[in-house]
Amino acid sequence: EKTPEQIAPKRLSLSQIGKKLLRAAMVPCVTEELFDQLIDAAVKDDERAINYLLNNGCIMTKAGIPVSVLDTSWGTAKVRAYVDDQAVVLWTNTENIQ
Repeated sequence: EKTPEQIAPKRLSLSQIGKKLLRAAMVPCVTEELFDQLIDAAVKDDERAINYLLNNGCIMTKAGIPVSVLDTSWGTAKVRAYVDDQAVVLWTNTENIQ
């Protein structure tokens, strides 16, 4: 039987928040489902689908946007990106975090 510490999600310390940055080369999305669709479209080289997603929930980011990593799984990261006093939750590749 697992202890509560083994099944509880990993907590970030205050010193880790905002210490990671997004790279410019990747395109995060506002939902995990849209991000999965984007990856699928990229693998299939489906330019129409990629363009649709870029206009409907996936965005091109600039380098250096500070993020807090909220969760990671199988190469995908859920992050909170900070721009000025605003924040948005995005899904991206773990490779997109430096």
